[in-house]
Amino acid sequence: MSEQHVGDTGGRKRILITGAAGTVGSALRRWLRKRYDFRLLDVKPVPDAAPGDQLVVGDAAHFETVLEAAAGLDAIVHLALAPVGRGVTQAQRARNTFEVDMKATYNVMEAARIDKVASVVYASTNHVTGLNEQDGLVSRPDLPVRPDGIYGAGKAFGEAIGRFYADRMGVRVSCIRIANFNGKDEPGRDYEPGMSRWLSPRDLAQLVWRSIEAEHIQFGIYYGVSGGGEKKWDLTSTREQLGYEPQDDGSLEHFRVRYRHG
Repeated sequence: MSEQHVGDTGGRKRILITGAAGTVGSALRRWLRKRYDFRLLDVKPVPDAAPGDQLVVGDAAHFETVLEAAAGLDAIVHLALAPVGRGVTQAQRARNTFEVDMKATYNVMEAARIDKVASVVYASTNHVTGLNEQDGLVSRPDLPVRPDGIYGAGKAFGEAIGRFYADRMGVRVSCIRIANFNGKDEPGRDYEPGMSRWLSPRDLAQLVWRSIEAEHIQFGIYYGVSGGGEKKWDLTSTREQLGYEPQDDGSLEHFRVRYRHG
């Protein structure tokens, strides 16, 4: 692991973002910069890091790297993920899930325990209950998991180990089941009302900061979607427990007209 310290962190909460150079990490940094100070962990340098960010180049699947990176911080936002792009076979995806994703999630939880990091926000996925969506059922966090693939099953493991560390180790854990995230301030396609799958950057940022600040909640699972997706996912507990209220809606008519007509 190599680390570069840039500037002084001051007195604000300091958070570690794993997978900080990715699409989700980049969007969160843009929206949360005024609220928190960052330590950024990725397997590659973060090219758009700001002065004051602490940069750590290393692999979240390597325990000592995560343990050192988490030291002295207030929260961890765990986004790091093995590559999932085109050309990745099912066999490769399975190996990545076991050898990278699940291992990295354990590393984050255990590092939080050892380093006494108060809060972990875990980037889960709607694919944990993906078969409900395929069957036309509205998913709620209290329903049994129904993964639609190895990726979703691996994220279900992450939620389960998060529950263990919350109940037995005292780490506060929030699991956000992220829907479609394109990193842009518009959905990019036509979604029928109630059927939107889009999570906007600022709505994700709201979910993250509300999770970090919700000190009364020891463990929670929340669907991460902007407005317009109520026929797919129930946000009742997200609103009641976190105070989340989507600021964006992927099924608004002006979006639909734009994408419908190219």
